[in-house]
Amino acid sequence: MRIAILQQSYGRFGGAERLALSHYFQLKRMNVDVTLFYDGSIPLDWRRRLEGEPIRKIPSGIAKSPSQLQDLRRFLKELKNYDRIIIHHHIEPLLAYFVSRLFGKITTWYSGGGIFELSYSTGKDYRSISPTLPATARGFYGSFLSRLIRYDAFYNLLKTVIYAYDVSTVKSYGKIVANSNFTADSLVKSYRLRTRPDVVYPAADPVLEKLASENSHHESDYMLAVGALTPQKNLDTIIHAASKVPSARLTFVGDGNEGQNLSELARKLEVPLVLKGSEDVHNLAGDYAACKFLLHPAIYEPFGLTPLEAALFSKPSIVTNRGGPCETVVDGETGFVTDPFERKNISKLMHLLLFDDELRLDMGRKARDLVRERFSIERSTRDLLTSVEQ
Repeated sequence: MRIAILQQSYGRFGGAERLALSHYFQLKRMNVDVTLFYDGSIPLDWRRRLEGEPIRKIPSGIAKSPSQLQDLRRFLKELKNYDRIIIHHHIEPLLAYFVSRLFGKITTWYSGGGIFELSYSTGKDYRSISPTLPATARGFYGSFLSRLIRYDAFYNLLKTVIYAYDVSTVKSYGKIVANSNFTADSLVKSYRLRTRPDVVYPAADPVLEKLASENSHHESDYMLAVGALTPQKNLDTIIHAASKVPSARLTFVGDGNEGQNLSELARKLEVPLVLKGSEDVHNLAGDYAACKFLLHPAIYEPFGLTPLEAALFSKPSIVTNRGGPCETVVDGETGFVTDPFERKNISKLMHLLLFDDELRLDMGRKARDLVRERFSIERSTRDLLTSVEQ
């Protein structure tokens, strides 16, 4: 059986992109005939891993020149050579529509949520939630259309049109697989699906798992948050909560448009904060190994890989109850689950983990055992393959 994995980065290289590449490598280890079609940013450490791999490019569904139209035709023609197609999280909406119309019966959408699901779930304008939207629109559709989305009337019209195409696309797929029970339920509601999608949990980067096994896990004095510096991640709540905890220190790893605001808030509330920006896997491993525990109080998170990554380093997590993270953290055993807007409770949990060494270390050990048993890349890939083949 020949399998094609399709993914286009939506403006940044995050958990969805890391997982797609990890699934690709694991399928190859399983001797599956698999081809990766990918377009988007790739950090240096992943480019090194992919060196020599025959990664294929993906065109946009809107051709802006005759040569791009020819690329699109070649791409769609090439997909005829595959027995199964996996759209891994996301590709450009119009291209997804073409794929669903031509190859819907053999296509599986491995989903972390719909295009505007974040906006629907939070009630907020997607433009304010996703700082990568203008860059993504420019890459897919050109500078003219990307400028037009600044205007409410055009944005609302475009969102309505894209959503209509998206619903039609999704209902034409042969199969939908969700990355969490939260995502599965959200997809049923958003797309009015008759059948609840299968669930295949993601897994942490296998290289991180290897580095965790090699690391001595010497603790430093800070709490860690990893991810994009965006409103969705609710990082300002972390700072407010930490301001009520003696000796609390924070490290945020990630890029985004909220960096300056977060720095100013931390200075105002006198919370020591280090902003590191995105890091390669080796530096990130050092951050996980040295932190006390992980903080992930996002207001919306379909799955969330960072609690799994922290668990590999025997670190517990304080996570949101609004999304997938509460499916990977056992409340009171491998970490704590909380409402992301309850600052007082987050402060209380921070204090408990910071000053109860025995509890923190015991939770960390249990977290590592859980993630290695239930969330390995081998299990994730095997379950995905089984679902696709059915």
